[in-house]
Amino acid sequence: DSYPASSVSLRSVAEGNFVVIDTSGGGQTVIAEVDHSSAAETLYEGAIYMVQSAPHQVERLDWEGRKAFVTRTRADYYTDAIDYTRLKILERFDAGAGAVAHGEVHLVRRIAGYKKIRYYTHENIGYGNIDLPDQEMHTTAVWWQVNPDALFAGSPVAASSPGAIARSRETVPSMSRQQALDGFLGAGYAMHIVAAMRMLSEPRDIGRAVGDGNANWFATVGANGRGQLRDSQGKTVDPLTLQRFTPTLFLYDNYPGGIGISTPLYQNRQAIVADAQTLVNACECAYGCPACIGPILASDELRGYSPKQVAVRVLSLLSGSEPQEHPGSMV
Repeated sequence: DSYPASSVSLRSVAEGNFVVIDTSGGGQTVIAEVDHSSAAETLYEGAIYMVQSAPHQVERLDWEGRKAFVTRTRADYYTDAIDYTRLKILERFDAGAGAVAHGEVHLVRRIAGYKKIRYYTHENIGYGNIDLPDQEMHTTAVWWQVNPDALFAGSPVAASSPGAIARSRETVPSMSRQQALDGFLGAGYAMHIVAAMRMLSEPRDIGRAVGDGNANWFATVGANGRGQLRDSQGKTVDPLTLQRFTPTLFLYDNYPGGIGISTPLYQNRQAIVADAQTLVNACECAYGCPACIGPILASDELRGYSPKQVAVRVLSLLSGSEPQEHPGSMV
């Protein structure tokens, strides 16, 4: 009985599409349109943009005019954007046990650069910088936090590293915080997979991020395959310089204003963590793989360091259960 438009959030309306103009041979032909939210990660200068399986290289991007000028190319590589996402908690709608909450967040996304990846071999053959405005969005999210005292108590580095006792007091906290970053990134990867399946949605409909909840720092995977801390400017931060270290794992509605995904995510919060535990523990890999915690978290077999086991530790803390042993555990 109500007017249909009353149930549509105006904040979810796109700001305008970008047109892709092919200038090959001196012409100007519109060959595609890209929505505003996807333009920053697909139409940056130097990007390889595919149109009907034909590669085009972006020569110039007119951000204000919403136009991208491309030319046909025969490049043997494709490009993959590198993005940094940080979130700030604005309001809590609901809060459950175990420091899990549901509420509104402010998201800032920066496309900082891109990788050139060769076809078939998937080897990285170069990098490029991207200078585009930050993408800001208000949306809803579910987030999990762990008490730092519980996180670092009995950490794997103290139990598995033979030289842990010999290290100085300044070194041990650094290793514990590094493992925490790897664990939260791996746990977030597994929980993202489970959340998308439980919501019956596309993976891109749900975003994930690891930060502190105040947008002071966020975690990302560095070139060495290990977790890194970065500040609001994208600069690397030493974890030891932080007075307070409380990692926060976000699963957020990846649309402006939200489209209703975060509420069922919060209602299924316990099942998501439990299913992620089952997924990681059931995987037969020793150190982590694309089927559980992701393909890019590096392990250290010589010192017995396994990011997979650290992710299991984080998931156990999020669920309140004890971590389970699995084949190939090195911790």
